[in-house]
Amino acid sequence: MAARAFSPPGEREDTGSAIKKLRPSIYFFRAAASVLHAHVKRCTPERSANELFGRDVVTEILLRAASGSATIASSSWAGALAATSIEDTVMQISSISAFAALVQKGLKLDFGGYAYIKAPGRLVDANDGGTWVAEAAPVTVRAQRITSGALLEPRKLLVIAGISEEMAASSNIENVSRALMSEGLALKLDATAFDANAGDASRPPGLLNGLAGLTPTAGGGLAALQGDLQQLMAALVTAGAGRDPTIVTHPAQALTIKLMAGPKFDIPVLSSSALPAGTVIMIEGSSLATAFSGVPEFDVGQYPLLTFDDTSPPADPMTGQPTRSTFQTDELALRARLRCAWGMRGPHLSWLSGATW
Repeated sequence: MAARAFSPPGEREDTGSAIKKLRPSIYFFRAAASVLHAHVKRCTPERSANELFGRDVVTEILLRAASGSATIASSSWAGALAATSIEDTVMQISSISAFAALVQKGLKLDFGGYAYIKAPGRLVDANDGGTWVAEAAPVTVRAQRITSGALLEPRKLLVIAGISEEMAASSNIENVSRALMSEGLALKLDATAFDANAGDASRPPGLLNGLAGLTPTAGGGLAALQGDLQQLMAALVTAGAGRDPTIVTHPAQALTIKLMAGPKFDIPVLSSSALPAGTVIMIEGSSLATAFSGVPEFDVGQYPLLTFDDTSPPADPMTGQPTRSTFQTDELALRARLRCAWGMRGPHLSWLSGATW
């Protein structure tokens, strides 16, 4: 009898239906598990998917899409679910990634077969939205005073995880791959999205790039907290935003806000360890535009030498520390390749560093 992987509550298959009622992200993790399992069993990933999960059409489509992306455009329900697997994977990690939580508030696009996407700018003036007119009266046509928006060019994000041969052969491989890939994505997305570095050929720009930080309020305590939040909000309002802001800050400041602001404080607060202590960001989430490719790609390496450093990987992995030989430790290395980009549709972000509270 084929081994069946355990599915978390709320994500079980409906065996009485031809369509499996699972979140699209489940098929992403199942595809990763099938690639690992296939390497150990010396068979195709599609066959491993069938052994692990039964007749799973969506996972098979996702696996085929990695080598033949045209199949992802299937108009059937299976193709549609496979195409949204990456978006839902990002949604799944919103509990551990502040940036993933922000993605859910913004404009979500799909690269499809395009080299880049031009995300539209934001309407910030009600006069640009339309005109009330009487019967048979002419409508006023205004020049749309909107920003040029964000140019989203796909950048490649690689996540590599080391997994023991025994674990790859077990029926728990779906849950193991889910944990490893989720944690890797969450850490890297936050670390990149909330820095001030410019974009280049390898990565999207940090959301703080080109934006000067505000001066924090001195003195500490509740007065400093109030002063900082007020000036952050004032900067958003000046830029035409402020209707639905979100605060992103270091976990220490996030806890301080929750303790000092009181139960009636209704601005969402997200914490991220990727931010330095004392850094506070206020962002209009709906002004964020993101795009992810719907076609993940997986590779398994059996004998690589891996440098386990997620902060500053060396140009030559042979000189990095710490290193580990997967041949010597009888491990496999799973590599997932995603293409993504992000940008602001308007200058609706303010921030400061060195908060005194």
